[in-house]
Amino acid sequence: MMTFSAKLSFLMHITEVSNKELAAELSVDPSLISLMRSGKRKLSRNPEQAKRMAAFFAKRCTAPYQRQALSEMLGQTSISANMPAGQLALRLEIWLKGEQPITEILLSGIRQIPVPTDDVPIAPPAPNPVMEPQTLFFFGEEGRRESIRRIMQTSLAMENPGTMLTVVDDNLEWLLSDYSMTKKSQAWLLELADRGFSFLQIMPPANYINRYAESLQFWLPVYSTGQASVYYYPRLRGNLYRHSMVVIPGCCVQYAASVAMGGASDITLFSTDPTLIGAFEKQFREHISLCRPALNVYREPTGAFPCYRDYFKSRGESVQWVNAPSFCSMPRTLLERSIQETESEIWRDTFRFFLDAIPDFERKLEQTSFIDICRLFTAEQIRGGSMRVGFISMAYSGQPCYTPETYCLHLKNILRLMDTYENYVFLPMDEEEHTDYDLYVNEDGLALIAHTASPLITLEIRRQTMVIAFREYLLRKAETVGYDRATREKTRKVLRSLIQELGG
Repeated sequence: MMTFSAKLSFLMHITEVSNKELAAELSVDPSLISLMRSGKRKLSRNPEQAKRMAAFFAKRCTAPYQRQALSEMLGQTSISANMPAGQLALRLEIWLKGEQPITEILLSGIRQIPVPTDDVPIAPPAPNPVMEPQTLFFFGEEGRRESIRRIMQTSLAMENPGTMLTVVDDNLEWLLSDYSMTKKSQAWLLELADRGFSFLQIMPPANYINRYAESLQFWLPVYSTGQASVYYYPRLRGNLYRHSMVVIPGCCVQYAASVAMGGASDITLFSTDPTLIGAFEKQFREHISLCRPALNVYREPTGAFPCYRDYFKSRGESVQWVNAPSFCSMPRTLLERSIQETESEIWRDTFRFFLDAIPDFERKLEQTSFIDICRLFTAEQIRGGSMRVGFISMAYSGQPCYTPETYCLHLKNILRLMDTYENYVFLPMDEEEHTDYDLYVNEDGLALIAHTASPLITLEIRRQTMVIAFREYLLRKAETVGYDRATREKTRKVLRSLIQELGG
């Protein structure tokens, strides 16, 4: 694994930046940059340093050879000559911090959904739809792009919405290496979703983790619509041949195949022949019958509620990263009061669930660990009267807001759980790390990502490769804070100080 010092030296080499120049940008002494390059000092835990460093290098990497070098070093095809500096800065920040691509690339995509479609030209519908069925063949990466333009035109000319069936099992370099084409394709897919199309997809294998993560990020705006069902094939396959398929029943089909991860050998078929469309649709149905659900997206809390119930009922180890004191640490008194005060039946059911689950939750703590990485509200925020119980997003309404009294009840219960159960690990989240999502992962093979800004969605992830990656991501965050007795006592002092400040 490449060290931070090696990454920094690589960036400074390809941008021809001196220690003095980078130090001036970061407002530090040049000797600190020298220590970082030698490996004697690490990247600061303050996220602002990585952000400023990444933005600085992104502005300096404008030449095609620099972008190509970054693409190869990071293993990300989408780092291309026409990628905006802001997007490149985000990728460099993730890389410098050393986070796992499958987690950070996906989470960075979640922070940015939905993808803006303003000023993104989409291929217009075909002005004179072809009356006779046609079958065309294209070659190479430009052939792939021409074929997708025809899919765009043909699908946009449809009078009624349909279903798009997709198999993504090939090299996406032909698409991701052209930033404008990537944005145009996403805008087209979102336009179809807006017209009422649904999407049924078989995901690529996870053999090439960086490209797998990039594929996820490309499709994330479509997933966020809640109109996509995503599956994966659970068994091993050979990696010699790669292929992709797009079928819109009653409209058209695209099928592309190549050898290994190449692009020059691509052969792409585009057809409006009903016989061919039907044959490929049948092949897709046979393929998906061998697959398992990989990812579901819920736009309504009622749809996502069974997923959260599965997560909290898990008997294995759990770890979560949440932007508000969690449901599971609420005391019985607060839950009973919230049931009485809430205006929403959904929230009333939610609070009842956690009230009934208290005995099971505490029995679980006797046997296995529960890591609760949580953002604490300040006394000033609580006195402001707008911090809601259970979920931070202001877009959900109906649940009561904390008062100094009820917040103290919650904090005291967290202290009780820490004192009673060694397996309950409470780690206050750094205020600077506030995010637009909550992340829940358990040992039983479930990860949930709740996007707390607009659009409000919950991603349910069941694919083991992804669940393991997210679990490792959160465990690493927990390990940076620590589990020892000194850390636990420091956390207790923080909680007691906050209770005292609120008069509790």
